[in-house]
Amino acid sequence: MGSSRKHACIQGRTNTSRLYLFGLLLVAASCQGDSSPSPDRALPEPLPELPEPSKADRDKAQLVRIDVYGAATDDAAGARVVLLFEGAPLFRQKQLPANGMLPARIAIELEDVEWGAGVPVSQFVERGGLRRVRLATPNPRVVLDLQPGATGRLFYLTDPYRIVVDVSAVSRLRQKRRPLVVLDPGHGGREPGAANERHGLVESQVALDLAELTASRLSAIMPRVRVMLTRSTDVDLSLEERCALANAMEADAFVSIHLNASSEPVRKGGVTTFVLDTTNNRQALRLAARENGTRVAEVTGIQSLLAKHHRRTQAKGSRTLAGKIQRHTLKRGRSVLPKLSDRGVRQAMFYVLVGARMPSVLLEASFLTYEPEARALTHRNYRRALADGIASGIASYLLGR
Repeated sequence: MGSSRKHACIQGRTNTSRLYLFGLLLVAASCQGDSSPSPDRALPEPLPELPEPSKADRDKAQLVRIDVYGAATDDAAGARVVLLFEGAPLFRQKQLPANGMLPARIAIELEDVEWGAGVPVSQFVERGGLRRVRLATPNPRVVLDLQPGATGRLFYLTDPYRIVVDVSAVSRLRQKRRPLVVLDPGHGGREPGAANERHGLVESQVALDLAELTASRLSAIMPRVRVMLTRSTDVDLSLEERCALANAMEADAFVSIHLNASSEPVRKGGVTTFVLDTTNNRQALRLAARENGTRVAEVTGIQSLLAKHHRRTQAKGSRTLAGKIQRHTLKRGRSVLPKLSDRGVRQAMFYVLVGARMPSVLLEASFLTYEPEARALTHRNYRRALADGIASGIASYLLGR
């Protein structure tokens, strides 16, 4: 890990010590009503303090963009704020209670950080538990003004460096509503994913087709279920935005659809369904690096620790959902391709699943670089079979809850 990344820091509830990064960490922070933390927001074991680096030893980082996702509707259940940097900033996080005219806030204090020229001083949101995001001085910091009762969870990702805050609106009593499934066609726009030039296959296009076929089939199987796609065209969509949409809409399941590939010869392809968790499996690490658009070293470093802190109930539901999708997709796929291999349910560190509040999985539906499956993917009957399996697996999960 580069020396610049060793300097990133987070401050917890006491705000009295800095935890400098050697490979860490996730902080689950609540801004109100958090005197007795739940297991979902347990803090990691403290790390030993490291001496503060001298300012002369590092270049200033630059905050180049602040994106707000998931708060597009008035009844959004949450919002995700992503701070994008060039370089790795020194930072610490503070929880500030409501005080007079000031609402409860999350303050991210930054050191040796410059603002990019295009970063707005203030962004009004007024949805999803978030009032606005603003830059504050004299000490450079980003402040999230929260709506009453809202809470926040903070973590960071690297390569490029991002600080992510997931805001949850106050819980509301709702009438029983129709289940919602969010299907996420992987990649898109300037990130086409894997490809097979011989057969004219591009992952982003095949994944979108599978998602549309799955949505149609699921609606036919379970007419009461609402189905939403994170994208319906070949557009850019960040990994952070995909999950944020599902959270904001309070989805009951999130399924990210991809196609597998390998730069090495593939002796057998197959179907694999992944849940978010740590792993030392070399192939899973390399696959996560490819889907995340980063390096294996980034997956095996601080990101692996994030997976330990996702919610226990969500993790259990994810394993159940993954098992059903894997079994049904394999069965339907084998109706067209009898030798389709079962690569099982596995665990990996996929960014797109980080922070999901509902059962969530990532499906690698077939191999683009395994000749029998690539050839089958050029035919509509095989794609329909895979989509039928995905839809049947989701339906089985929803019916069994």
